[in-house]
Amino acid sequence: MADENHNELQPQPHRIVDDLPSELSTGAAIKEVLNLTQKFDGEFKIRYQTALDLIVAKLNFIDRSYQLEHDATLIDSIQSRIKSPDSIVEKMERKQLNFTTDRIADYIRDIAGVRVITRFISDIETMQRLIKEQPDIQVVTEKDYVANPKANGYRSLHLIVEVPVYLSTGEERIPVEIQIRTIGMNFWASLEHELNYKKDIPNKEQLRTDLTRKAHDITQLDEEMDDLRAKIRK
Repeated sequence: MADENHNELQPQPHRIVDDLPSELSTGAAIKEVLNLTQKFDGEFKIRYQTALDLIVAKLNFIDRSYQLEHDATLIDSIQSRIKSPDSIVEKMERKQLNFTTDRIADYIRDIAGVRVITRFISDIETMQRLIKEQPDIQVVTEKDYVANPKANGYRSLHLIVEVPVYLSTGEERIPVEIQIRTIGMNFWASLEHELNYKKDIPNKEQLRTDLTRKAHDITQLDEEMDDLRAKIRK
């Protein structure tokens, strides 16, 4: 789940086809794009929206259970989204993936995405542990950018999980990406995303350097606040 707009899904097939790069502008590729759009309006959207709803409900349950036991909340807020067809096409083209609708689920594992915002950095690890303890959630891959930040300062924990969705044809396990980060990590990532995608920004490289430095400041503040909370709750 990349840092992107979380607005309601609004498929626009005519725009997707019009904006296709030259290497995808063949009759077969255009047919696949149209097939994707039609599938997204039907079976695709049902599968992924159901999986997304299950994960959000499970996360809320985890938080409520934690509150009852510890008289404290783990989650500050939850954001969720399903990638739009044009976003899927763009990602497949950017990664130079074989463009067939039958293989999209194999290539793109973050069609459904949830972002969990915590108040404290140690709550990220707690959330990760509690998610792994859920019998109906299978963690497939983990990328820990909290312990191992990206060079630009980006920090977040990324999990790809699978949950069972029961269809008329039987059970199907659908992937969902879960990102877990603190409030500070989240507002940093939002600003970094805006810097990357907004054009004609003066002194862009200097701003990148400044933003990387601020990532270190946010990390220090997160750690200090975690330490203060531990002392208060002794």
